[in-house]
Amino acid sequence: MSGQNQIKEVLRSLQISDEDRCEYTSDAIAIQNHVIDELKNKDSAFRSAYDGLSLGGSYLDRVKLTTPDEFDLHMKLKFPFQITPNRDENGFIFLYAPGGRHSQIVGSDGYIRRQYLQDWLRGIFKQVFNPTLRLKSDRTGNTYTVSYTLEGYGCAHSIEAKCGDRIIAMDLVPAFEFEGSQWPFANPPVPWQTRSQYPWFAIPQKKPRNQDDRTFMVCAPHWEREVMKGSYNMKNVLRLMKGLRDGNSSDLPHLSSYMLKSVLLQEIQSVNWKRDEAPLLVEMWGKLVYRLNAGRLDFFLADGHNIFDRLNERELSICRSNASRIYQELRVCNGSQLYNLFKKN
Repeated sequence: MSGQNQIKEVLRSLQISDEDRCEYTSDAIAIQNHVIDELKNKDSAFRSAYDGLSLGGSYLDRVKLTTPDEFDLHMKLKFPFQITPNRDENGFIFLYAPGGRHSQIVGSDGYIRRQYLQDWLRGIFKQVFNPTLRLKSDRTGNTYTVSYTLEGYGCAHSIEAKCGDRIIAMDLVPAFEFEGSQWPFANPPVPWQTRSQYPWFAIPQKKPRNQDDRTFMVCAPHWEREVMKGSYNMKNVLRLMKGLRDGNSSDLPHLSSYMLKSVLLQEIQSVNWKRDEAPLLVEMWGKLVYRLNAGRLDFFLADGHNIFDRLNERELSICRSNASRIYQELRVCNGSQLYNLFKKN
């Protein structure tokens, strides 16, 4: 079997069945709605501020693999005072809200503080999950035990729902929504029509090697999704790269899906995405290796932000070595050898 035919077989093996997608999605919606209702019931300030959920990550980009069991959601918050995004650097901003000085999330200097925000949300989550929730999906009849697993000490508040062998995980990331006209940096490589149609978000992300508790990071998943549209085999290549990462997860510690996506976004204008997936996969994995060797992967939306800063030196070194090994194997293997690269280690 040729390399391209084998790649097609791999892609088929990575696809989610329509039946699984429907059932997992139905249960996930039931879980998220129940959790949000419980959060609203526990805290009147949250009930007033909650402004809906916005899908992000692989599900939004439609590149989720194998099992639709992980959901990335922006939990939008809107308070009764004006919030102005003020530019910092490298994709980070401050959120100035002098009218909210008496709010529990705003400091005396008028800026929203990450710790205040996350402490407030963590307290509400802990009231809801004391220690777990049990709920039943009306549509599928599945009953889940739901627990609070990551308590917002990083960016996300994570929950995990179990029903027998089935596990559904959700990352709820607090987010402040802004219009494209409020973008505080130089124009990113995204058409103005897209930036005017879809919002961007500020999320509570710590700036590397910086202790300022006021910094938030920008993100615009809908902008990135729209940029990727119409790029022929680009999404298939991203699926394949994610499959390679998942099949070699212990050898590629903390190499995130967003890092893989960022490699492709950096190359989007310079690559002929109409080519077959097999040579495109080799080329794009080579681009990943190049950036790992350089120790730098630029943020698509803002200059100066190195996404590899999220890896420590040990993780970067391991990823660099093993990604290079996989690249050499990709260049020479075919048939079953190629398929074996995607098997979980």
